[in-house]
Amino acid sequence: MELRHFRYFLAVADCGSVAEAARRLHIVQPALSRQIRDLEEELGSDLFHRNAKGVQLTTAGAQFSIDARRVLNDVDSACERFVRIARGQSGALRIGLAPNYSWHPATLKPVHDFKLSHPDVTIMLEPALAAKQLVKIADGSLDGGFLAWRDPRDPTFLACHLFDCRLKLAMPRGNGESPPVAPKRLADLKDEPCMWFERDVAPAYYDFLIHQCQLAGFSPRIVTIGGDVSTILGLVAAGMGYAIVPEASIYSCPGQVVLLDHADLTLSYPVEFVWRADVVNPVLEEFIKAVARAG
Repeated sequence: MELRHFRYFLAVADCGSVAEAARRLHIVQPALSRQIRDLEEELGSDLFHRNAKGVQLTTAGAQFSIDARRVLNDVDSACERFVRIARGQSGALRIGLAPNYSWHPATLKPVHDFKLSHPDVTIMLEPALAAKQLVKIADGSLDGGFLAWRDPRDPTFLACHLFDCRLKLAMPRGNGESPPVAPKRLADLKDEPCMWFERDVAPAYYDFLIHQCQLAGFSPRIVTIGGDVSTILGLVAAGMGYAIVPEASIYSCPGQVVLLDHADLTLSYPVEFVWRADVVNPVLEEFIKAVARAG
């Protein structure tokens, strides 16, 4: 039994005539009659009552027409789903997102644009720091991720550059009407409490900040440890001290904190969308195109 038998059978059932069905299918009537007979022999019973005016479904044939139509509809749907997935128009994506950049336009815009152009693709965003994202991208539990601080020499990954992130000085706004004024030199803050984080959380970023402070001619007096930039900004908002944070923090900074440019903050680092180099995924390829266009 083949799918063509179902199509031939349903054409005869819909037309009520073998001759009319043969004309619709563009095949000769004897060949169609033979196909219907073959199907009936395989099923072991008649599908039609035959008379001079045409054919009429038997009771069993009527039920078989319902089932055969459902089978063909399922096949057509399966083919359509296949084509859409193969073209990157349907499916699902699991995307990592470093919390530092969760409100940045460079991450929000490609997700928004892709969802508009690919409404049948499910996008699942998973907040995670860079190190965790890279592990999950490597093992396939994430399709890609928005992050910084990957080793560009690692052939495991490919990346699309989003933006270069500079640094800002975060200071408590205080209760006065005038915003705080940054010292002329960052070294003037050497005795002030600095909000920081454990090196194990993000070793490359930690070393980058220490290097920036060294270039500015001082070592920060680290007195409070936060787990991420949001926590650090919360500590600054509470008046616990100052911090050096990514410029991307302007999109999620609490109102009690002022972010200031400073001439001694000279370094920047790349933020990228990263994926595994050996993965072939049409949906991911379409998403990468959206990321590139948004940039």
